[in-house]
Amino acid sequence: MPTNTTTSPSNDSGRPRFNSWALLFLFSTLALTAHETDDSNANAGANKLVTAVSTISLIVSAIGSIAHLGFSGVLSSMFVGTLIEGLLALISLALWAGTLPVVMDPRKGLAQMYVGKQSDEVIDYQPIISNANLYFCSWGAAICVLSVFAQYVRERLGGTGIGGMGYTNLWYLLGLASVVVVIEGMRFKNQVCVIDGGAETATCGRNTYGLVTGIIGLIVSVIISLFSTIGKDSALVTTISSFLCAILYTICAGLLTFDKGPATYVGNQYLAAWSGFFLSFAIFGSVVKEFMGVATGTTTAGNNASSGDGEEEEENEMDTI
Repeated sequence: MPTNTTTSPSNDSGRPRFNSWALLFLFSTLALTAHETDDSNANAGANKLVTAVSTISLIVSAIGSIAHLGFSGVLSSMFVGTLIEGLLALISLALWAGTLPVVMDPRKGLAQMYVGKQSDEVIDYQPIISNANLYFCSWGAAICVLSVFAQYVRERLGGTGIGGMGYTNLWYLLGLASVVVVIEGMRFKNQVCVIDGGAETATCGRNTYGLVTGIIGLIVSVIISLFSTIGKDSALVTTISSFLCAILYTICAGLLTFDKGPATYVGNQYLAAWSGFFLSFAIFGSVVKEFMGVATGTTTAGNNASSGDGEEEEENEMDTI
């Protein structure tokens, strides 16, 4: 008697989101701990914001993790794949999107701070990481909640892009890296380049190129990721777009992080520039791999067809003899 081996689609699609919800809970807990144990925080308003957002994110992610584990059938049915999950994921994403610029602002000194290396009449201010635990855990929480929301939207829309969810996530991450490049570029322009002796002219010029690259990368990645989410992406367009981003971010990483660049120290702008570089090449490699796979598949099919025709002709000749 045949057995039914069909599994529930909701369970299969929900398992990856359980991992993201669980990691969000972990990073939120660590970010809250890192912030509360830092005695150097003096900005009362920023402190309350980080504490509140970390706590809310911790509670929401705990609910999401428990719901996806399936311990409570009622909670799972009310949460997994429903509008409640999507709404809570969107709220958490919005909260972290609003909090990250505050956490990363070097003037507030929460996760980054400005340092200067005196050179003649130029101080050359650059942001560096001052609280590594808060810095990396805040970014980890933001990336996890972005992953949760992206997976939820893709499941609701039922899109199947060129390279699957992993490929779409790369575009989302490239968009995130581009946002950081833009924000840090604007911050450096408005906080450092306007100061007499704050940075050299060449440094501010390189920062402007990074700003333009971030804007282009953001526009391209948002458009491609949205079409990939709903399964309407084009192989030709994604190939050209990923190649363009790879070229732009290669130049961007070189100008921003070498010699007189504004991000020679490890900080947001440094990590975002190199993230954009690696992500754009990872996307381009994935697209090329898809093309190579299609080409190989076509060639193999053609060879099999030719082989089959040859065997059929030989059989006909033998029948004639």
